Amino acid sequence: MRADPTHRISPAGRLLRRLRDERGGNVLMVFALALIPLIGLTGLGVDYVRGINYRTHFDRASDAATITAIATARDYISTNPKNEADPTASALALAKTRGLAAFRVNAGPMLNSLPLTPNLTVTRTGNVVSASASYASSYESPFSRAMGNLTSIAVSGVSTSSLTLGNYTDFYLLLDTSGSMGFPTSSTAQVQFAKLNPDMADAKGNNCAFACHFTGSKGFNIAKNNNIELRIATVSNAVQQLIAKAQTNQTLVNQYRIGLYPFVSYLETAADITTNLGSLSSVNLENYMDIGDSTVPRGSGGTHYENVFATINTKIKVVGDGSSAAKAVPFVFFITDGVGNNQYWDNKSGWTGSQAKLLDPALCKTLKDKGVTVSVLYIPYVPLATPFNSNVGYENVVVNGLIPSVPGTLQNCASSGYFRTASSASEIQEALNAMFDQATRKARLVAGP
Repeated sequence: MRADPTHRISPAGRLLRRLRDERGGNVLMVFALALIPLIGLTGLGVDYVRGINYRTHFDRASDAATITAIATARDYISTNPKNEADPTASALALAKTRGLAAFRVNAGPMLNSLPLTPNLTVTRTGNVVSASASYASSYESPFSRAMGNLTSIAVSGVSTSSLTLGNYTDFYLLLDTSGSMGFPTSSTAQVQFAKLNPDMADAKGNNCAFACHFTGSKGFNIAKNNNIELRIATVSNAVQQLIAKAQTNQTLVNQYRIGLYPFVSYLETAADITTNLGSLSSVNLENYMDIGDSTVPRGSGGTHYENVFATINTKIKVVGDGSSAAKAVPFVFFITDGVGNNQYWDNKSGWTGSQAKLLDPALCKTLKDKGVTVSVLYIPYVPLATPFNSNVGYENVVVNGLIPSVPGTLQNCASSGYFRTASSASEIQEALNAMFDQATRKARLVAGP
């Protein structure tokens, strides 16, 4: 008979064996053992969500700081163009102050939970203002410490913003007001007016469609009395709409300056370059049309481009990058039919003799070499022939022979890509608007970093 082995096990051993063999409390024990890591993982999740909350909140505050900073710099520079030679330093200092204030306001009470000091830098490169805000801090994590891992969790972020400032731009409008600009704008009006105008009639009763403004000529008043729009009036209206466009499109105070310079034999100043664009509304180019009077620049008989370009060259003294009012980017808008004439008019002896000729592109090169952009609008010279005038004299024969070469000559005058042709009222208006848009885009590129 075998001995019962349990008789040889001590009471303590029997207790341990019973615990080993007991199955009823296993789940509770396993759960108890797993609870510690579960609590730790849950805590880490809570810490993670807390960190996300911090970053989201402070990222928004950083965005507000950079946006406020660049807007402040823009506004300061735009409203202080003349108070300081270069307002950049003051603008950036104020931008940083207000940007940091915007951060604190938007961070609000969250700064009590996680104190931190953001870093904000504001810079200007060319006409681009940029701001960068960064922050970095950490918070204690009791859960991770209980797990024996990290004792703190880092929170950091960066926000950047930038904008391109408007550029200060000067527009010098050279406006042909010679007699050929007294031609009716529309083809229908050209035929209509030729039937009404007694000036320069030939033996067959064919009249000229030029509304001459000379003393003794009737055409100009006939055109006005019959509401026939002349090209000089069309250009004048288009210029006024261009001025209105410039006023509307300004994003900086006194961003654009415009000067109006009619010319025949010499360059006149209807309005010198000015930021007071509203004052230009009273300028009517019809008042500057050739009148055949040598006592005034507009009426001395011929279109002298050499005088025109020499004068405008002396007026443009600064070729800047557009970063300030004192450093404006200059553009010359040259609006003409492209036919010159070396003749002069003397009240005693009359004409010196017609010498029709093309523009010398070298006159434009002087400006372009200086850094000025020359934008040309060609309003085609209409050949004089029936029904406008069957009695085509020597001068008109010469001019008609020159007309085919005018576009190429004016293209050589214009800066590359800055030549346009327009005849009708709508085309002339569209062309001037396009010239303005092209110029302002060019100015932004010139002033960029």
